[in-house]
Amino acid sequence: MSDPTCPGPTILLSNQRTDGAPLYVLLTAEPDNGGSGVSGLTGIAEGVVTPLGSIANATIGFETINSGRLYVGVGPFDNPPTPDGPTYFGWIEFSKKPSDTGVWINLSNVDLAGLPLALAGTTTEQKTFTMGYKEPMAPLTVSGTILNRLAALVPKSSPAIIQADSGQTKILSPTLAPDLYRSFDPYRDALCQATAALRIVSDTPEGEAPVDFRGSFMPAATPSDVAVHLTDPNGKALTITQENLTSSIIYACDGGYLTYGGVVYPQNRTDGSADAVITNSTFRNLMIGFNEGYFSPGGLNDSTQFPGQVPFATGAGNPFAEVIHDTSNSYGFPYADSNLKVLLTADPNRLITLTILDDDKAGGYSPDPGGAQSNQPQSGAYSFGIGAGSAALGEIRIGNWVYLPTSAGSYGGYFPDLPDWTKMTFAGAGDNAYIWVRNGDIDQGACLTAQADWETLDNGVKNAAWPANLAWVPGANPPDKPA
Repeated sequence: MSDPTCPGPTILLSNQRTDGAPLYVLLTAEPDNGGSGVSGLTGIAEGVVTPLGSIANATIGFETINSGRLYVGVGPFDNPPTPDGPTYFGWIEFSKKPSDTGVWINLSNVDLAGLPLALAGTTTEQKTFTMGYKEPMAPLTVSGTILNRLAALVPKSSPAIIQADSGQTKILSPTLAPDLYRSFDPYRDALCQATAALRIVSDTPEGEAPVDFRGSFMPAATPSDVAVHLTDPNGKALTITQENLTSSIIYACDGGYLTYGGVVYPQNRTDGSADAVITNSTFRNLMIGFNEGYFSPGGLNDSTQFPGQVPFATGAGNPFAEVIHDTSNSYGFPYADSNLKVLLTADPNRLITLTILDDDKAGGYSPDPGGAQSNQPQSGAYSFGIGAGSAALGEIRIGNWVYLPTSAGSYGGYFPDLPDWTKMTFAGAGDNAYIWVRNGDIDQGACLTAQADWETLDNGVKNAAWPANLAWVPGANPPDKPA
């Protein structure tokens, strides 16, 4: 299997563990339209716990798969293994429907931290990727390991800390053990007591437009009181009561109800209607705001700004997900794929390698799996443009917003909302190349070969325009943060 080109999706299982423990694997898939969830499967039988050593060439092939999981565990295990059970295990998730051009694939620690795995391959954009852990998973007794950091989040001798029959330790996440982790109640209550403003924009139903909900958190003295009140442009209200914004629901991103247009619905609906797309995505974005800590009593609290915000910066989000994000390319809570770069599309005709790591070894982690992707704001009061021939500036970042050059070497897009001075960095000019920007203002010192000219566009947006062939001045030091 040294040739990375394959006739179809193929996963190579590379066992790098040195403890000699017997490894078993299990492939599961969700039934699709009443039939099997996988087609063209080779190397392993679906739904059968199989010794790794019995898989020919340690490879698994398939044509399509629906909500696939590949579990790897120490010793024979239940089908499927349970997070709070006796088996030390980990898993990956992947899917390729007949209409997909790539294999959607990710690591997952949504339910627990256990046996560490890493992934490598080629994206559908033909960029190599690696996903894994930048710190060792174990042992629990060693400072700086993932398990040691997670154990500090729960009480000592917590039932969230489980000793596997094979001797290793694993830790349940707050998705399954919410009462053992920090409560979200104080965070929620502070937002409600401040009547913090809130904007949530839904996904786009087929043939329709996204819904721009505006409103606020609401003071809620009892569980039945409304804690979130949003209104669509037509005056149709979406509300959630305090009892449907508990820690258990926020950690699991599921389990409660909301009211839309006077009708009570589950927070995650399965009917496939346009209204379901709207309510599901609005609830999802609300859960992202809580779990990644983007909300604040006096903040913007705008879901359109989430992709550019720094997750967990407020210290008020999901502590388990924060550790997983800081130490890995894995899911730490159910909606981590939205903007934490934990879900990739792999080229189905290039080999995907799943590496099974030693507990005390890090491996596979990348700060930018698959390469940087542009994620500019889609609207705003301020924008900028840089003329052609400027690609040597490299990747431009403002917070977590990323601006990449066009094939002609030009840049452009909306600035995020920047009430305070913020760094605008230029990766192509080195690690210490940045200027300062805020709403309607720029301080670039003498770092760039031309100054920006401000202009007002026809739509009223104020645009900062730099000319073509813009470059960083060799040897220039970035300006001090303006007063």
